[in-house]
Amino acid sequence: MVSMRGLLILLAFVTTTAGSHELWFEKEANTYILYQGHRHSSHRGAAWVPYAPGSVKGFVCIDDDGVAQRFGPAQAYPAKISGDCATLYTTFSTGFWTQTAWETKNQAKTGLSGVIKSWYSAESLKRIERWTTHSLKPIGLGLEITPMSNPFLLKAGDKLIVLITEGAQPVAGIPVAYAGEVRGFSGADGKVAIRLRQGGLQLLAASFESPLTDGQADVAIHTASIQFEIEK
Repeated sequence: MVSMRGLLILLAFVTTTAGSHELWFEKEANTYILYQGHRHSSHRGAAWVPYAPGSVKGFVCIDDDGVAQRFGPAQAYPAKISGDCATLYTTFSTGFWTQTAWETKNQAKTGLSGVIKSWYSAESLKRIERWTTHSLKPIGLGLEITPMSNPFLLKAGDKLIVLITEGAQPVAGIPVAYAGEVRGFSGADGKVAIRLRQGGLQLLAASFESPLTDGQADVAIHTASIQFEIEK
C-alpha cells in the first residue's frame, strides 16, 4: 500500500509530468542529436517540440574505459554532440515557470499577481549506448537513474532493477515512470524493479520536488530520464 507521503509524491509526479515533453537522443553516424517532444510518449502533443539552445546546459561523454569528456552548453537547435560514448549524459532546464490565475508563464513569480504555483525545471537524460563495467556507477550530477545490470540482455517482459540517486547517493520514495505511468517507488536502498513491457526504445523517468526559498519559485522540479534499446 502506498503511504500518504508516497501518494503525495505520486500526485506531484503525475501533475508535473502530464503536460511535459520527453527528451531523447537520436544517433546519426557518430553524432547524437537531442530532441524534445511526444514522439515516444503516451501523452498527446507534437512529436517534436523545439527548445531554446540555452536550455541544454552541457554534456558528459563517457567512453568504454570510464573516461569522461565534458562539453559546454549547446549553441544551436537541435543540440548535437559527436563522439564515441558508451554513456552520454545531458542536463537541461527551461528555467522558471509560474502558473497564475490567467496563464502559465516561463518566468519567475517575482512581481506577478494571481500566482497559483511556481517552479524551476531541472532535467537530465542519460543514454546507455554500450554496457561496460563503468555503467554501474552513477555519474553523480543531481537526480539520476542507473541500471544495476546489463539492460541489453533483456527482452520485453523482463524486469530491470535500477538505482535512483541524488548526487550519487541512494534516495528512497522516488516514483519511477515507464510508458507514461508510475510503475514503482525506490526502496530504502534506492532501488526499484521495473518491468520492460515492450521492445525497442526504452525511456524511464524519475522525479521529485524540493522547496526553494529564493523568492523566485516555490519548488524545484527535478526529473531524470534514462534511454536505451532492447530487442524488439
